Amino acid sequence: MEKHAIELEFARDNAKKYTVIEHKTIQLDSQLFSSSALVDSNKQLSAYKDGEKPEGEENAYVPYKNLVFLSMALSLAESYIINDIYVAFNRDDCVNFWDCTSAFLSQLNTISEHSKTQVHAPLINLTKKEVVQLAKKLDVDLNRTISCYQPYNDMECGVCLSCLVKREAFIEIKAELKK
Repeated sequence: MEKHAIELEFARDNAKKYTVIEHKTIQLDSQLFSSSALVDSNKQLSAYKDGEKPEGEENAYVPYKNLVFLSMALSLAESYIINDIYVAFNRDDCVNFWDCTSAFLSQLNTISEHSKTQVHAPLINLTKKEVVQLAKKLDVDLNRTISCYQPYNDMECGVCLSCLVKREAFIEIKAELKK
């Protein structure tokens, strides 16, 4: 998926910055996720205006994406004898994506108990606003992160659900600072 090349670039950069021992990229067959507008370039991703939110499943939902990704991560972790996997799900993700919920992670961790590898989501109870505040507190370079569903080069589209939630988080933070 060429439009997400920037995510891979930022992941490599951040892996270097935080001295990750080994950064792996796994190529998947895009046919796995062809029903999603996030993957299928022939389908139009939903766009939103300020304050507008989707009702129900977002068309950027990729069927079982997190189960596929985390299954691969669990397989690698067991092979490399790694006990902990971390994901960055947050409370706002849980609204439109069932595979970002505590229930999903709990069931996945039940399945993986035999390997002693567990998936952790330390941000799952935080809103996007709280995640941004924590990132700033930890001096994370947010310019080297991207969550946009349809980035163009290294620019966020500004109209997808992810951009909307991120923009709202920054607006809330700015409003609090002005008080």
